[in-house]
Amino acid sequence: MSEFSESYHLRSERLEDAIELLRRAKRKGYVYQPVNGWITFTVEAGQFEPDMRVVAAANQPLLHYVCAEDHGWNFTLFDQANVVSAYRCDWDNEINIDDSKYERDVLLPFVPAGQLAVFDDFESRLQPQDFDELFEAEPAKLFAQAIGLEHYDWTSYRGMDNAFHDSTSDNSDMTEVA
Repeated sequence: MSEFSESYHLRSERLEDAIELLRRAKRKGYVYQPVNGWITFTVEAGQFEPDMRVVAAANQPLLHYVCAEDHGWNFTLFDQANVVSAYRCDWDNEINIDDSKYERDVLLPFVPAGQLAVFDDFESRLQPQDFDELFEAEPAKLFAQAIGLEHYDWTSYRGMDNAFHDSTSDNSDMTEVA
């Protein structure tokens, strides 16, 4: 089974900030506890593109992250509803990259102490020459690790919804917002 992850990451230490954001946007979702200055959350009915109601409701920097293992990956970092850095890499028969909005200087303040080497490694892999290089490097995961995301791998509304309602799962680190 292929990974399909879609998540948002709000730059904040307060869980309430993400809950309030979802309520302002009038969206259902699941919110993880803050880690490394990021609050990860998912939104119902994601379409692998940023939900502009969520983006418009954000008062702090907001990252939208997508990883569709067999198709591509991308991120968009917003500040006050403006795209301040973005990257997209899609593949089917060939690798297609759009780094026209990628801004290293905007991302650097989000790199935790001690992760600059991981960030540099990620950046060295932004232009894969072939599929072997792309799949070996796993730049989507390198990016998430470089900026300190903890909840990104196999993270989606559907997955969190299933986990939240599974009585055998420990979901003490997430909150449902209806």
